[in-house]
Amino acid sequence: MLQWDVDSDYTQTGSNSNILVQNETIREEFNTLRFFPNSTQDNCYIVPAETQIIRYILRAGFYYGNYDGLSSPPTFNLFINDVKWATVNTSKNNGEPYYEEINYENNGSGFFKICLVQIKDGGLKIIYFRFDPLKFDEMYNRVWSKGVTPSNCDNFIGYTDVTATIENYPPYLVLMDSVQPTDTDTIILTVDLPQSAPQTAYFVFYVTELKEKSSIERRAMKLEIAGKYQGTVEAPSKGETAVITKYPVTVSGPTINIRLTRDKNSTLPPMIAGMEVFTKWDTGANHTDHSAAAAGVYITSAISLMIPFVFLLVA
Repeated sequence: MLQWDVDSDYTQTGSNSNILVQNETIREEFNTLRFFPNSTQDNCYIVPAETQIIRYILRAGFYYGNYDGLSSPPTFNLFINDVKWATVNTSKNNGEPYYEEINYENNGSGFFKICLVQIKDGGLKIIYFRFDPLKFDEMYNRVWSKGVTPSNCDNFIGYTDVTATIENYPPYLVLMDSVQPTDTDTIILTVDLPQSAPQTAYFVFYVTELKEKSSIERRAMKLEIAGKYQGTVEAPSKGETAVITKYPVTVSGPTINIRLTRDKNSTLPPMIAGMEVFTKWDTGANHTDHSAAAAGVYITSAISLMIPFVFLLVA
């Protein structure tokens, strides 16, 4: 069983507050937060780690929840051991809770220093941070979020074979819910990347067929990632899921488009249930300046070793 610990022993700055009742979520840990009104001081967590070199999965969850009633979600930078990890925009994911996750090898110092640094963009000078526990109800501890359905698509829910063993073990609730274009032949999905520079990405697509196809019907789609053709995907029989993996794919941020287009010999439009995207980039030398390059590690792979450390709960 996972054990939570309050965060007051790990940071000396900031104050606690509650999310407005009308904005509370079903995940109780997101209904309290710590905010940091003083952007001139170091707003950091010091979290214990092993003294030997070990690779950790670190996950940070963010939720503004309009706790202050100002409707002004802030943006700030997140650093780990004085190296930039990510830029956090709390309006991301339509303002709902979201996560930044990283697979990070510690330096044997016995602790992680995780800091939040204000971006001076005229926005609200308050920043928020929390750790989230690993979720063992999902085999690889992934957090699945429902993205925004493209404006030209509708959601379709149907049957999938819950007895089947699907590669990577995606949750069946993900596979039962797909998007399909209504009046065009194309699905365009947008993915945010952790940095703008070229980086190596690993893509996994899950295509579940929710329709009982006749003998003359076929669902096939051309796959493009960032404008580059990646082959044709054939949907399986009803209730089955095809898993398509593309690696390595070199991409550049801050965003890329994934395009699924009806193949010329397909009688049915494209359809997709879910996808996973992991990226990797190099650290280079360690830096002590908060303008340093992004932390050089893996954005966590679903099959990486999970090593929990301390789970912090904002009291």
